[in-house]
Amino acid sequence: MDFNNQDTAVVITDPQNDFLSPDGVIWGLVGASVEENGTVGHIEDLFRSAKDRAQRLHLAPLLLPHGPRLAVRRNG
Repeated sequence: MDFNNQDTAVVITDPQNDFLSPDGVIWGLVGASVEENGTVGHIEDLFRSAKDRAQRLHLAPLLLPHGPRLAVRRNG
């Protein structure tokens, strides 16, 4: 598939260590899925592909007005 670099960008929305790292607070809930789907590797592939093709790459962080607040409810 061909893309025109003038009107194409790769946008990664809010990649957070809480979801993507074994040290993250949510890892216990999502870690198996992240690993099973190769999520981190696929994000790395997107970065590499955009760089190799000289495409624009944008990270869109989620900005919370009063700082990060995350409640984790665990079963058990």
